[in-house]
Amino acid sequence: MIHRFDDMTEGCSDIPADDSLRFSNYLKKAAEERGAWASQHGVFCYRLYDADIPPFAVAIDVYKGASNFTGQTYLVISQYYSSEMDEQQQERLFGEAAQIASRELGVSPEYIFEKARHHDRSGSQYKDGERDSFVIYTQEAGYLFEVDLKGHLDTGIFLDHRPTREYLGEMAQGGRFLNLFAYTGTATAHAAGGGAISTTTVDLSQTYLNWAKHNMELNGFEGESHRFVRSDALHWLDRDIKKGVTYDLIFADPPTFSRSKLKGKKTWNVDRDHVELLSKIAAVLNEGGKAVFSCNLRNFKPDLRALNNAGIILTDITTESIPFDFLQNPKIHQCYLVEKDA
Repeated sequence: MIHRFDDMTEGCSDIPADDSLRFSNYLKKAAEERGAWASQHGVFCYRLYDADIPPFAVAIDVYKGASNFTGQTYLVISQYYSSEMDEQQQERLFGEAAQIASRELGVSPEYIFEKARHHDRSGSQYKDGERDSFVIYTQEAGYLFEVDLKGHLDTGIFLDHRPTREYLGEMAQGGRFLNLFAYTGTATAHAAGGGAISTTTVDLSQTYLNWAKHNMELNGFEGESHRFVRSDALHWLDRDIKKGVTYDLIFADPPTFSRSKLKGKKTWNVDRDHVELLSKIAAVLNEGGKAVFSCNLRNFKPDLRALNNAGIILTDITTESIPFDFLQNPKIHQCYLVEKDA
């Protein structure tokens, strides 16, 4: 459920005062230290807090505005599901966390947005939220991106993949780039900025493809060398294999689980389907080409035997891909370099 700060219940009398004080003091210190780090490294969006002080099981992300929004700071507060509290207790705690964050971080309530996570057997992390939007521009590594702090379940940029996108940009020079499960195309912008001679951005959602195209246009990446394709990733790879199309660099960041009307009755499951995906990716890689594969399933274990039999070398680069502001939560994602066995 997506809330605005001023929709929340004020106060939370069943939270011990000592816990609230610890949370308040922690936020002040984190804001000083992480804010200084972000300024030093030119980071506009970062994680400030991640359930560090019990019982405040929330994540707080900072978004600094750019372009027309320069000078403004926004907060997105995500509530983690807890089996130890009933829904009303969690709502009250959520409201208390937002009030303290507003006070200690000096962010106006109108610029604080809240998302309540919950446990869902289908694999979804969020309850359905409202669809009205609050769109701003922010910046990453010199690229301008549009984010929506209210209208979507995620904002449009996955903060934990900041180093991954920069890594892709560093490898993209002179190559053909393919972005699968592309979301809002932020990785595509990094690749284009890194010197890719062409980019192909693939996603099942037309909404996200339009968003990706807009992000590219914001950074001056337009023209026939940049394609945006609405397709299932596996179907697109089958099409490329059949036509003999190849790439020098590929990024695939699939969801853990998904179901779509466009896929019919077929579902996607990263545990079950990653070998098929990576085999098809390897089939469209040029000699010497590389792919980066990531997923956020905490207990994910790649089927190394099956991948080895398919002639695929998988190198775990998770440690290098976790940004400074997520070091306390290193299981936020797993990331691998994919290459063909010579």
